[in-house]
Amino acid sequence: MGTRSEIYTLFYSGDVAVKLAVAQDLYARYGQALALRPYIMAQLAVVEAAERALQVQMGAMAMGATCTQCASRQGGGCCSGYMAAENDVLQLLMNMLAGVQVGFQQDDGIECCFLGGAGCVLSFKPMFCLNYICSHIKGDGNPATLLLLEQRTGSLLRKQADMEQLLLDFFCAKI
Repeated sequence: MGTRSEIYTLFYSGDVAVKLAVAQDLYARYGQALALRPYIMAQLAVVEAAERALQVQMGAMAMGATCTQCASRQGGGCCSGYMAAENDVLQLLMNMLAGVQVGFQQDDGIECCFLGGAGCVLSFKPMFCLNYICSHIKGDGNPATLLLLEQRTGSLLRKQADMEQLLLDFFCAKI
């Protein structure tokens, strides 16, 4: 590991292919050590529970059907190739620690490379992806369900940030 500045650059900048390669390398080198740290695994369980709660709410709002219908239209869908670069190394690593098979689903340069046939393969996503509530979703939901969606999204984002900080501290301690 390099300096703290070099670690930040490695984890948070660059193209998505490089970030994925770095995350895969870190998982291969440190995955077992991370899994043996109770505080890491406890926080991962907290993040997973928040992600499941958000998925329940999204399911109750039929967002899967709404998003699939939108994505099937010409120019539709918010999961663009540009958005893939919003992932950082630690988010990808967090997904790997949770057992997600992280890899490119497609590489057409138009859609996000993590978008598979059944939607995004990532359990833990960038802030923009989680916070984006398009007009189709807003139009289909009532204020109470939208508020619950936003609350569960916010909860997941906070817990992901806490997990990222634990991972960052782990790697910065390696300097």
